[in-house]
Amino acid sequence: MARPFKRGLLGGTFDHFHKGHEKLILNALEKCDFLEIWITSDNIASKKIGGVQSFEERNSFLNEWIKIKSESGELMDAGKDRILTKKLEDKVGPAEWRTDCDAIICTIETFPACEKINSTRINSDLHPLNIIKVEHLLTEDGTVLSSSLIRKGIYTRDGKKWIDESQVSKNLQMPRTIENTLKKPFGTLFKGPEEDTSIAISKLKKELNLEKHGGKIVAVGDVCVSALRNSGIIPDIAVIDGRTKRQDLPEDLIPKIQGYDEIINCKNPAGQITSEFSNCLISAAKSEHKVMIKVDGEEDLAPIILHLYLPLNAYVIYGQPNEGIVICISDEKVKLRCKSRFESFISN
Repeated sequence: MARPFKRGLLGGTFDHFHKGHEKLILNALEKCDFLEIWITSDNIASKKIGGVQSFEERNSFLNEWIKIKSESGELMDAGKDRILTKKLEDKVGPAEWRTDCDAIICTIETFPACEKINSTRINSDLHPLNIIKVEHLLTEDGTVLSSSLIRKGIYTRDGKKWIDESQVSKNLQMPRTIENTLKKPFGTLFKGPEEDTSIAISKLKKELNLEKHGGKIVAVGDVCVSALRNSGIIPDIAVIDGRTKRQDLPEDLIPKIQGYDEIINCKNPAGQITSEFSNCLISAAKSEHKVMIKVDGEEDLAPIILHLYLPLNAYVIYGQPNEGIVICISDEKVKLRCKSRFESFISN
């Protein structure tokens, strides 16, 4: 198949590689015989907000995608032999001076930068590059899909919401089929005696360097919240119900509210996720401030909703009766598991 251009240049971060990236590359391959993909270095990518993957992760994932798509025939004409990935160490890369390239690929945001590159080329007596502008891929609700929205935990890499907010407008009952699975630690368990949670918290803080964690820290359960506070960490979100092992806590053991910008009160019976509870959790997950949620009832099921709304790399910490403290890092696998569990709940 004859293509209009010989060699195209495409630059980007390619963090949490998604369907929009696929569209960009496939459009470039339709127009160019050969495509160079320049992936930003860690130094450049680190300036973005919200836990961008390392260059090694981004480069490895992209090359694996190229390999899989080529073997399946989805990249036409020996696609993997028509693509080369390189590291981009500056904002412009080689586009201003390369004489063996005739095209550059962009979106509407990067189009002005391409025009600037061409202006520099013309001033250097070089031919301008042909600009291939590719339309954005939209999410299921019409938003432009981006890596930043994926990092914020709002959309999957396919542009679907992790949870449809209409799903949390109902009161939901936990099915007995998943009751036993919820009793098992969902994350990494740090063992320690129940009468002294500081031991497990100390292990957790040391191993995960908790005080330097750049993402959200969430604690579910009064004992867990108090233990973190006593260790010098005020969780960004605290979910408490004034009880432990379904017994009322003494007043002096109930977590203090100092350090929280917002206190939310809601009701939620045991074994249920009410719409009121869901909305409180969603509000806290989206907030830029420290939020404490006081539950009249039971808060045990809070992590299921929280994980579906929290940014990637948030830490959710809760107590495991008679064993210690559990921490679950909110990544895409955890979100998928919580989504599956949530969808098994029964409307009542």
